[in-house]
Amino acid sequence: MDKERIIVKVEEYVRSYHATAEAGHNWWHIERVRNNAMYIYRYEKSGDPFIIELAALLHDIGDHKIDSEADGKGLVSELLGRLGVEDSITKHVTGIMKEISFRDSYGAAVSKSPGLMIVQDADRLDAIGAVGIARAFSYGGSKGNEIWVPGLEPSHFNSKEEYAGTKTTTINHFYEKLLLLKDRMNTVTGSALAKERHEFMERFLDQFFRECNLGKND
Repeated sequence: MDKERIIVKVEEYVRSYHATAEAGHNWWHIERVRNNAMYIYRYEKSGDPFIIELAALLHDIGDHKIDSEADGKGLVSELLGRLGVEDSITKHVTGIMKEISFRDSYGAAVSKSPGLMIVQDADRLDAIGAVGIARAFSYGGSKGNEIWVPGLEPSHFNSKEEYAGTKTTTINHFYEKLLLLKDRMNTVTGSALAKERHEFMERFLDQFFRECNLGKND
């Protein structure tokens, strides 16, 4: 199995698949997640780097934010089978895809493999910090969401159905998801990186509300 050739072919597939995706979920998001994952792997020294890289590249295939009708795991299984990837590796990659999403964290707890822990941390890191702020407003704008509505409080969810079915503002999204991610990281390396990005989001929100409330208390 020529792993380098497989990675190149998978990159080509992913670039094409994400060519028309909203800017927060396009190829550059995938590239950042791949870079995050391999960075975490170098420090954690856990898991199979080939599986981690494949899962990072393929994690958004069939994602509901890109194509709610696609069978992502089916597409990936067909692709990797065509490229000669062993079935055990394909099952590991599609297993990571199945559990990586934040909204799936509202379901039953799963036993996380080293690959899932690393790729999930890598994806969550791209949802926070400066990049996460940019992505949040890009995605919110693409869905026609309000930036902020005074008096509209963030929601608290008890299931992934509630999370997926509730329309929100972009600012409320910080409280409903983004600010929760720091304490849900899996690895020591991911947690350390998340702390700095979390603090940056807190500073951004402080500045946002100061600007929005200017003159109200004068």
